Amino acid sequence: MKGFLIAEEGPLLGQTISFEETDDQKEWSLGRDPDTSDLTLEDPMVSRQHAIIRATPEGFIFENLSSVNPVTQNGMVIAEPVLLKEGDIIQIGSTFFHFTTKTPEREEAIPPLAPAEEGVKAEEGAEMPSELHFGPAPETRWLLKVISGPNAGAEFAMQKSSTYLIGKDPNICDIVFQDLSVSRQHARLNIDDEENAFIEDLGSRNGVIVNGELIDEKQLLASQDLVALGTTTFLVIDRLEARETIISPPAALPKIPVAEEEAEKIEEKEKRDWKELIIPKRHLLLGGLLGAILLTSLFAMLSLFKAEPVVVMQIDESEKIQIVMEKFPAVQFSFNQPSGKLFLTGNVLTKIDHQEMLYLLKELRFIQNLEDNVIVDELVWQSMNALISRNPDWIAVSMYGPEAGKFVLRGYVETLEEADALVDFVNLNFEYLDRLDNHVVIEKNLQTEIKNLLIEKGFSAVSFELSNGEIVFSGRVDEKEKRSFITLLGDFKKIPGIRVMKNYVIVTTGETSRVDLSESYKVTGFSKRDNKDFFVVINGRILGQGDLLDGMQISKINPRMVFLEKEGIKYRINYNLQ
Repeated sequence: MKGFLIAEEGPLLGQTISFEETDDQKEWSLGRDPDTSDLTLEDPMVSRQHAIIRATPEGFIFENLSSVNPVTQNGMVIAEPVLLKEGDIIQIGSTFFHFTTKTPEREEAIPPLAPAEEGVKAEEGAEMPSELHFGPAPETRWLLKVISGPNAGAEFAMQKSSTYLIGKDPNICDIVFQDLSVSRQHARLNIDDEENAFIEDLGSRNGVIVNGELIDEKQLLASQDLVALGTTTFLVIDRLEARETIISPPAALPKIPVAEEEAEKIEEKEKRDWKELIIPKRHLLLGGLLGAILLTSLFAMLSLFKAEPVVVMQIDESEKIQIVMEKFPAVQFSFNQPSGKLFLTGNVLTKIDHQEMLYLLKELRFIQNLEDNVIVDELVWQSMNALISRNPDWIAVSMYGPEAGKFVLRGYVETLEEADALVDFVNLNFEYLDRLDNHVVIEKNLQTEIKNLLIEKGFSAVSFELSNGEIVFSGRVDEKEKRSFITLLGDFKKIPGIRVMKNYVIVTTGETSRVDLSESYKVTGFSKRDNKDFFVVINGRILGQGDLLDGMQISKINPRMVFLEKEGIKYRINYNLQ
């Protein structure tokens, strides 16, 4: 018996998981960890061990193992093991699989990721391309010529029956563009055996645009087609195709008809001798005055230029952008000057910062197109706080950002188990773990630390309550120990996790330091022996010095008061029967 899970949507699109029952194996585990799973799924939303498939006489049984991101069957969460049926849609992580027992036309099991240094292999039957360069291209039929972007002017010759991976990762790509807007593996360009050129998108962020249209499937290219990847554009040229230069002639100016009489007047004026013209004297005086002013101004300007040369400052357009972006140090940019396209990536702290940045950039008129991929940190931590608040154990935990591109998780949980569950949840749902600092405090550990310090310093009679970093002290402290207790409070303030401290401890002297139990215990009688040994009757019992009353030892009895102690705490019972 054999079954298949065919990925139809998600990051594993096009891949096939196959499992065939044998005498040695009738069970397969699926997950992200290759050490614990038989079938590895390279998806960050998949747990280390996500699910199990078992072969039984009835068919294949599917069991979910993930509590954080459970598997679904036809849109329903799998709570118990279920029998897979032909055509079932199974969601594992972010990928939707189609279950079938029929062998697909192209069975392709999920292989392990190849090391980066091995590069990307060509398709089946294709030869690996020869080394590419930026110099003169060898004589091949197809030529890739970059016309804009950071690598403008580069040329790549493309061989017959070859496949080329295009991106910005030099370790795995055949054609590398040093452009922030180009993905690590952006597109695949293929020249088949009949020397037809095809291009397809590999799931890039910015897509592949051919002749101004975004493609969503493998497309045949023709000579002189213009392809855009981010801010980089290039032409695909077929040397065998005829190339023509089209010249648009300037339009002729229309002739304006002139009446015959007006033409004769113009002709007569042209025939008149300029010597016969009479210039009025006032015009001559005015012209002379204007000429003198003009000459004076000309000499003044010449003397100014001779005194000190004028230096014209020319600022590059990229420098102007850099001046604006100095206020946003966590944002990087790439600018294509010929096309006027600006690509942005990075982080800003708040939505207001983001709006201010876009406003300043739009003031630069030479920017024709702006592609914004900047992350607003405020929206990220607001989304995470909404997810965290759904669990009542994490109600005192929140996320914030001290600066752009950095995140801090802070707050309080009660136990270590709750802290571990929170870490697993954040690792699964937060994609910027390399920028996250975890400052969550475990209150149980904090309580133990405070209690040990009180006992160590001799203040076991002082009690406290701790909630969300706020600690309240109560009890009694002898006046002789007041200074030591104040010093201890200063030490408590230095402990990470204590944000508010309230002190309600009473400082007492002598007998007032004892806890009064007169309302709880009534003395109904007393006696004395030899005028020194006193006995009292409490709750029907005759008690003397050294006896125990509800775990408290009687240390002394006098005609008005009974003194007791328990675990360092002193008590008293007032009575007066006279």
